[in-house]
Amino acid sequence: MAWETDPSTLRGLVHQLLAFDALPSEVSAGVPLNVSFAVVPAHPSNQLMVERTSNGLERPPVRGWPDGLDPATGAQRFRALMPALGLDETAQYRPVLTRSGLVVQALPARSTRGVRAPAAPSAPDAAAALPTAVPRYQWASEFLGAVTVQLARPPESFGPVPDGLRITFYIASGEIHGPKIRAKLRGGDWTLIRRDGVGVADSRITYETDDGALLLSRYSGILDLGSAGYERALRGEYDAMPPLVLTPQFLTSHPNWLWLNRLQCLAVGRAAMADLLVRFDLYAIRPGQPLPSSGLPSVDGPAPVGDIH
Repeated sequence: MAWETDPSTLRGLVHQLLAFDALPSEVSAGVPLNVSFAVVPAHPSNQLMVERTSNGLERPPVRGWPDGLDPATGAQRFRALMPALGLDETAQYRPVLTRSGLVVQALPARSTRGVRAPAAPSAPDAAAALPTAVPRYQWASEFLGAVTVQLARPPESFGPVPDGLRITFYIASGEIHGPKIRAKLRGGDWTLIRRDGVGVADSRITYETDDGALLLSRYSGILDLGSAGYERALRGEYDAMPPLVLTPQFLTSHPNWLWLNRLQCLAVGRAAMADLLVRFDLYAIRPGQPLPSSGLPSVDGPAPVGDIH
C-alpha cells in the first residue's frame, strides 16, 4: 500500500523540507523525510510516485503531493513524506512522473542511509521547541434562525441517580425565525447534570414549518452550570444565564427540506433559568478549502456557503 500521509500532518516529527536533488547520503534514522521534487513541463494532470527499495528489496511506492509552481522557474513542485529509515538501512528512491496513467519521465534515482542522529541539546521544555500549531482549514457558518423556547414548569426531576442528576424539561412553546427556517417547536430535553456541574443536553425536538413540513431535530451539547452546579441543582438553584452550546442535526422526508439532512449545525446561546426561557442562534457549519499556509493540496468542490472563517 502506498504511503499517502501529507507531510504537513507530521510537522515537528520530520526534518525540514529537503530538495530531492540535494538529498544527503546519510539521514537520521527513525525520522521521516519531507522531500520536495521539481518537474518540467508542468501540467495539472501530472502525478508523481516515488518507487523505492530498502537494502535492495522493493518497498511500496510513495505518493507525491502537488505543492504549486516554482515562481522563479515555472517547475511543478511535489512533496512526499518518505518513511523513516532504520539504523544502517539504505534506501534508493526513483521518482516517476505519470500523466493519465502513462509514464512521462523517470527522474534519476538517489540513495541515502539511516544513521544515528546526533544528541539534541538539552532544553528546559522540549515541547516549547515544537512548531506552534496553526489552523489548516477554512470553514463557513450560515445563520439559519433564532430559536426561543419556553420550557414547561416545573421540570420533571428524577433526583440523583448513578450517573448524576436527571431532569426532563418539556417545551411549553417554541419557535424559530430566520432566513432559512420559520417553524413552531415542540418536544423536550432529557438533561443529565454531572457531578462537575456540567449539564449534558439530550434533546428531541419537532419543527413544524410554515409550509407544513415536520423536521425531527436531535441535539446534544453542554450547559455549564459552574463548579458547584450539581449541588445547587439538587436544591433547584441555578446561575441566572448559563451558556449553552449544542450540535443539532435534522431528519425529514419532506422534499422542500431534504437539504437539512446533510447539515451539521451549531447552536449558541443562553438559558434564563429563573424563567425557564432558552434562546439560541442556529448555524449550519460547512468546511472549506485548506488554508494556503497549511501546505495541504486543494480539494474539489464548491466554496462553502456563509460567513468564511
